[in-house]
Amino acid sequence: MTTRTITIDPRVALTEESALVDHYRNRALVLAQTLLERDTRVAELETELAELKAQAEARPADLGEE
Repeated sequence: MTTRTITIDPRVALTEESALVDHYRNRALVLAQTLLERDTRVAELETELAELKAQAEARPADLGEE
C-alpha cells in the first residue's frame, strides 16, 4: 500500500477551518441556551417545591383546628 501526499491550497484549508469555527460557535451557543433554559426550569421547580412543602407543613395545623 502506498501513501499519497496531497498539497492543500491554503485558501481551501482556511475555508474548512472557518466552517469548523462557525460550527463550534453555533454548538456552544445552542448548549448555552439549553443550560439557561434548564437552570430556569430548575429554579421554577425549586420554588414550586418550597411552596408545596410550606402547604404540607401548614395542613396539620389546619386539620387540628376543625
